[in-house]
Amino acid sequence: MNSVKRLKLSTDDTSNLNDILYPVLPDDLILDPIVIDVYVDTVCDTKKISHVILELNSKLPMLELTHLKRMKNKEIILCPTSTKPAEVMELLSEKNFDLSLLRNNIHAVKVAKFPPKTRKQFEKMNKLWPCNFHPDKYIEKISTNKLFTQIDLEKHSQYMLIAIDTAKFAKRHIGAVVVDPKIDSVVAIGFSQTNEGPCRHAAMVAVDNVAKTQKGGVWNSKPKHPSKTSGIPEIFLKHLQEKYSNVTFGSQEFRLKDELIEPTDGPYLCTGYYVYLTREPCVMCAMALIHSRVKRVFFGVNSTNGALETLCKIHTIKDLNHHYEVFGGLLSGICKSLDDTL
Repeated sequence: MNSVKRLKLSTDDTSNLNDILYPVLPDDLILDPIVIDVYVDTVCDTKKISHVILELNSKLPMLELTHLKRMKNKEIILCPTSTKPAEVMELLSEKNFDLSLLRNNIHAVKVAKFPPKTRKQFEKMNKLWPCNFHPDKYIEKISTNKLFTQIDLEKHSQYMLIAIDTAKFAKRHIGAVVVDPKIDSVVAIGFSQTNEGPCRHAAMVAVDNVAKTQKGGVWNSKPKHPSKTSGIPEIFLKHLQEKYSNVTFGSQEFRLKDELIEPTDGPYLCTGYYVYLTREPCVMCAMALIHSRVKRVFFGVNSTNGALETLCKIHTIKDLNHHYEVFGGLLSGICKSLDDTL
């Protein structure tokens, strides 16, 4: 497996921690290409290459290998190696292909089974056999870890610092912060409350606190008069506002779906939100974040039961009806120190 480039943070708060931020990507973006064998033969007359390609595309189309170019120098792909070479020639003859166009020196070569998704994969696949590649600018940025600017990194670091301070203020090992990136505002916070119930992990509490800004929530006391800051307990809100005077706290005004200008924005829980966790979430929390429709998850350090990188990468499972992006290593030095200071 190829490693992903990791970005060093250089904010004042983290300059001497040598922290790193990296994307946790689906395997199909980072693994080396899967190869299969195909039969190739040599074209006798190079002046007839175009004709041979057209004939083979018509009589033996490569329906599952359309990402590959048919020719490499004078060699041309006939078909996958699911039959014997002699049977390939018989099949071509049955389809009225002019066998005199080929030298009949059929042999197997290795090619990429699937199309490349990144330039790095393309460069490796192209060495095996020429293939087509249509780069996706966003995928290229995230796969090479060039998605965030230095300003972005500093902003993400500040939100993680709030998660760290939330944990410290609550005297817990894990803190969580939920942010609405559209208005750059902290919507809710959370910290581990497993002493009050086994499901009350930091991420779960944070999601429940988000629900309180939307006239919901089931844990702890509900606010008598829900407000934009209902997702942040009052004592924490005062502490954080004093310490982070440049940060906005509070959600947008809650609206029902038929009141939204862009219905895809919500109002379902964490739609479009970013979540910052000092520690990699477990399976329960990772799935809760999927069901909550978050957009991105940032975590500081791995955990032994982590479900975003350590045990599995649950956010990359294709059969799920929602997926979010994951980034690890954010302020890992400070996040790790929470275990030592509490």
